[in-house]
Amino acid sequence: MSPELIAILAVGVALAGLMLRSHQGLGARMDRLETEMREVRDRLSRLEGKMDFLEGYIVRRNETGAPAE
Repeated sequence: MSPELIAILAVGVALAGLMLRSHQGLGARMDRLETEMREVRDRLSRLEGKMDFLEGYIVRRNETGAPAE
């Protein structure tokens, strides 16, 4: 093999290594983002439940004709 070909192959291997490390880092960031999104969805679900409860309370109160406070 010529020195030029060896140099080209070495650069290719180095670039492949950099790309692999960057891909692994991206995967870790995506995992963290998915975890954070799951937490936000859970919190929104709890908030939605509380809002449904409050809406039901207001509707029942209006149906019974309770005086406004």
